[in-house]
Amino acid sequence: MHALTAIDRRRFLGAIAASAIAAGASARAAPGFAAVQALIDRYVAQANVPGAVVAVVRPGRHRPLFLKAGRMAFEGDAPVDEDTLFRVYSMTKPITAMAVMQQIAAGKLGLDTPIADILPEFGAMQVLVDPARGLESRPAKTPITVRHLLTHTAGLSYSIAGNGPLEREYHRLGLLPGVPRASRTAADGPEPDLQGFVTRLASLPLHAEPGTLWRYSVALDLAGGLLERLTGKPFAAVLDSQLFGPLGMANAGFSVAPENLPRLATNYAWSTADQKPLARPVVIDGPARTDWLGPQRLPAGGAGLLVSARDYARFAQMLLDEGRFEGRAVLPRETAQLAMSNLLPEGVFFDKTQGFGAGGRSTLFDTRARPDGTPAGSYGWGGAAGTIFQVDRVRGLALVVMVQFMPSQRFSLGKEFQTALNTDLGRGPGTALTSA
Repeated sequence: MHALTAIDRRRFLGAIAASAIAAGASARAAPGFAAVQALIDRYVAQANVPGAVVAVVRPGRHRPLFLKAGRMAFEGDAPVDEDTLFRVYSMTKPITAMAVMQQIAAGKLGLDTPIADILPEFGAMQVLVDPARGLESRPAKTPITVRHLLTHTAGLSYSIAGNGPLEREYHRLGLLPGVPRASRTAADGPEPDLQGFVTRLASLPLHAEPGTLWRYSVALDLAGGLLERLTGKPFAAVLDSQLFGPLGMANAGFSVAPENLPRLATNYAWSTADQKPLARPVVIDGPARTDWLGPQRLPAGGAGLLVSARDYARFAQMLLDEGRFEGRAVLPRETAQLAMSNLLPEGVFFDKTQGFGAGGRSTLFDTRARPDGTPAGSYGWGGAAGTIFQVDRVRGLALVVMVQFMPSQRFSLGKEFQTALNTDLGRGPGTALTSA
């Protein structure tokens, strides 16, 4: 990683002390979720993050509970709140996926519609013979379907999925949705617009035969291009009209306006570009220099959204209430239920034992015998900067956790959060939340 701003040691240590004071104050204001509040207070006091916001929603009327701790940046004094803007990275995926499910509900698509019906560039795909050795390929036996895009079983890959021949081609062609510009190199190709992304991606072979395995990929970024082609509208406008407008998500989007920069949380890296741990974090992106200022050339359906806890809580409420929000149907109930169920092709699993719904994990087995477990049927996903999203219809709540640190594996927030939540719910230990 290069061109990053190091945090001044004195200010960093000062932030720890100030955060500890703020943590103690906020811990007294979290009735019903004391363990969750204590967890985010501790993350702030230990300077893992400058600040954190958690949203909790229950079924029915939208009356979210917000738990908060700390500030928007180690270097500043402005506190985080429910309107602070966070980079949610892969928590963009469930939003894009639900926009696709709305088109399915409208009869414009089917789960098993070949995407070549809308994107003819994908009509004659090739599959790598040996992904580890080179780009030699053979004709695909199975067409990529909408189901495959929603569940990461399309055979696509990610620039972040390794350094094989195919991933190097993703870099060469600039197929890097969600990768911070500070992390890119001179060898990476120029960023395309969304339809350019579709065309370049279609020119490459697939990592695997569609429908045969789960591989994390740019599938939901491609789904954004599919929605754009299907509707004839810019992808951002599709999300505005189908989800953000109906749900009142007034500040969700792919960019930040200059007047809203003071509300943008700072994102930090805890490792170098070659993944060596850092003793203190460095700034990746913040109000003084952000990749999200102004219109985006590539609105990334898998990684590109800025969202506040207030706005993501509205999306979470809609899914918890199986498609309804404040009495209005945003998604038909049966479609919402389907979207959060296991949509993987037969015989395919995520992480060996789990299912996958539209853009997020769908838990197949009740794991509440573990301190960090969840009931079967839980749906959700996380983001590369540590954010977490979960819908738990069995226990009747949905949750959003907003923080900003990379990589998300630097701290075990997912497991710790689930354990704290289970403590607060008092219903016994309850799969750890996934961040990606």
